[in-house]
Amino acid sequence: MDCRKQCRNAGLRVAAITLGLMIVVWGGWNRLHAQGSAPQDADSTAYQSSILYLPVFGSTPETGLMLGGVMVPRFKIADAGPETRSSALFFSGIYTLNQQVMASFAADLIFPDEEWILNGQAYGTYFPDRFWGVGPSTTTDDEVKILFTELNFEQAVLKKVGSHLFAGPVVRLNSVRDITFRSLEGEKLESPELRGAGGSRVVGAGFIVRHDRRNSNITPTKHHFAEIALMANPGALGSDHAYVAMLADARKYINFGTDGTSVLALQGLVRLTEGDPAFTELSTLGGESISRGYYQGRYRAQNSAQVQVELRQHIHGRFGFALFAGGGDVWNRFSDLSVDRVKLSAGAGVRLNVNKQETTHLRADFGIGKNTTGFYLSFGEAF
Repeated sequence: MDCRKQCRNAGLRVAAITLGLMIVVWGGWNRLHAQGSAPQDADSTAYQSSILYLPVFGSTPETGLMLGGVMVPRFKIADAGPETRSSALFFSGIYTLNQQVMASFAADLIFPDEEWILNGQAYGTYFPDRFWGVGPSTTTDDEVKILFTELNFEQAVLKKVGSHLFAGPVVRLNSVRDITFRSLEGEKLESPELRGAGGSRVVGAGFIVRHDRRNSNITPTKHHFAEIALMANPGALGSDHAYVAMLADARKYINFGTDGTSVLALQGLVRLTEGDPAFTELSTLGGESISRGYYQGRYRAQNSAQVQVELRQHIHGRFGFALFAGGGDVWNRFSDLSVDRVKLSAGAGVRLNVNKQETTHLRADFGIGKNTTGFYLSFGEAF
């Protein structure tokens, strides 16, 4: 089956997923909005639910030009007060000029007094991509094209167990199918000897511990976030390639003023794996959220570590800018770690606030790495 026919067939499958997600979004929004809406004579200072519609006209190195739409309802569940951060749903349907099709739904539901938090996402993609092999020292000469269809579902249920402390289980289902490798000229290649080169299925269960004092999940300006997640993906649950993963994510936001107009944000992100993950499940470096400037997956291996710092400055009205820098690497064995191989990146971007009531940014970032650059148009802060 040629690439265009694959794309059309995958597009139909993802279109069906998109329709289902849209029904979920609208049904959930109507129900939750009805629960959380204040009476007409309520205090005008009460939280006002909103729903944001945005056309997508963006770009990343991974996708090229993107066209589509995003819908983001923001609300508070039931009678949640000011001590409870707002919840949000995210729905997007995107087609790119690289013939990629993506449909996704994510939910960040925070219940009154933050006693419970539900974080979940589901997405389907047909994704012509680029692949350089495995390891920290792959070269540009190793690049090939890769095409695959991916379906993913992930859900975490967290219970408040202390002051700003949450813990609970997480499950994940992932399927990667219809993988083909092609040369840069489009010639079909034999599949390399990689785990998961013929497709893979992952069924995992794990546990998350999170300490979260951020004042906003979408545009934080103060306090911190720290999370450790352990995920087991055993063959007994149905995974094709059994492995265990640990993810540690720490973020700090320093507000130089009192109104969030000047913020220094810092992040450290480490992912370690043990076992035999498929090549699509390996730890990666790069993307629109961290190590900007490097193509997401430009480097991949069993383990990764990345850090970044970003200065976010409001300029005037709805506009602001950001300056960022970072570094990181991937490795298979800890004995392979070397400071000489650290991949550095830096860049700058502009911000446009599209929600006056509760700051929500559209961002345009340009990142520079070693012999590589990346331009990103995206919704929400990088971290």
